Amino acid sequence: MSDGAAHGADLVAEWRIAEPAWQTFFIGSQLTHAVRIRMRLAEDVTEVRAVEESWEVTRVGNPPRLRTSAAYARGAGRTVSRRYTLHRGESGRLEATESFSFDSAQLTNPLRNTTLESGWTWRGVIFGKL
Repeated sequence: MSDGAAHGADLVAEWRIAEPAWQTFFIGSQLTHAVRIRMRLAEDVTEVRAVEESWEVTRVGNPPRLRTSAAYARGAGRTVSRRYTLHRGESGRLEATESFSFDSAQLTNPLRNTTLESGWTWRGVIFGKL
């Protein structure tokens, strides 16, 4: 989470896919979306106004690097990515083991729950100003 002034908000929570330290992780996990939640604190009414944004991400070049595409979505949504590895089990049958999972709710739920537990209202914004 960081200061959101550069994004027209008070706070921003996001997967920082552009940071070199995380590039290998995002490329290896084959994620196809990036998620950002911009939040504005309305202290007069104890409300957090939140906009969830997502972009499609593609891999380009060799070695691969991430690039955001033109596909953009605003509003509550859920992105779930899973990767499975196939192997033979003890019985000799093919078995699938989950080797990676990503759910954008892992980013949204703790923010919303903390807001609500603090006695504030969480208000998702789709249209209009944050």
